[in-house]
Amino acid sequence: MKKKIGLVLAGIMLFSIILTACGGNSSNRQINNEENNIESEVQGLDSIIQKKKIVLGTSADYPPFEFHTMIDGKDTIVGLDIEIAKYIADELGVELEIKDMEFDKLLGGLATGMLDIVIAGMTPEDGREANFTDIYYEADLSVLVSKNNPSGIATIDDLIGKSIGVQIGTTQENIVQTTIKDAEVKSLSTNPDIVMNLKTQKIDCAVMETIVAESFAKANDDLMVVENLTIDSGAGGVAIAIQKGNDELTKKLNEIIAKLKSEGLIDKWLIEADKLSSEGL
Repeated sequence: MKKKIGLVLAGIMLFSIILTACGGNSSNRQINNEENNIESEVQGLDSIIQKKKIVLGTSADYPPFEFHTMIDGKDTIVGLDIEIAKYIADELGVELEIKDMEFDKLLGGLATGMLDIVIAGMTPEDGREANFTDIYYEADLSVLVSKNNPSGIATIDDLIGKSIGVQIGTTQENIVQTTIKDAEVKSLSTNPDIVMNLKTQKIDCAVMETIVAESFAKANDDLMVVENLTIDSGAGGVAIAIQKGNDELTKKLNEIIAKLKSEGLIDKWLIEADKLSSEGL
């Protein structure tokens, strides 16, 4: 009787092991399928044209590249990068959809296929997992300070030991963290947050791309850009990001960038965006 019971128990245990193994395989298949689904969401040039829509990821807190303003009573995202995206959509004959996200989430959106392109004043750093187009705007960095809280900043050495605001996930965050000795780096999600911290004297200064810093200074009488102090970004400028390996779309976008630059549109759109940002910030 004990032997029979033992055999029954052994059978139950064996059956349980088989079920567990099958369950494990099922789980693995689910994970693999999820990974495959992510990979299948890669949107090449043909796919974008077929669906008649290109999805732009941006972070609309970066005037004059991209920012919110009221047009005809409606909150609208505008700026240099938005005009570039519109031009691309027109060239491809597709609709433009804009997704406004936090800057440090944009490349993740590319990787999952949620976004087709990212145009957000982004520099093509080596560590960023994406394809990048040719540079469409060359940029360097400047220091924004409050007129009401003199910080004595005139040279890059004066940044040593200072409390410095930067946008999280940006080139300037990396530069300040790695090159400014004893700096207290305050990384924030948006540039308006940085400006508010500057106005309330929670930071001594902010490091931004020069044209962005100038836009905030024009729109805020109590802010100013430190004269004759620029910081080399080391990246040469800003470019459009595309999902890594999407070489066909990258090539097409390079052709479009070359065309719009030859038509002098970058300078035109930049002047328009700068005027809008000065009025609306």
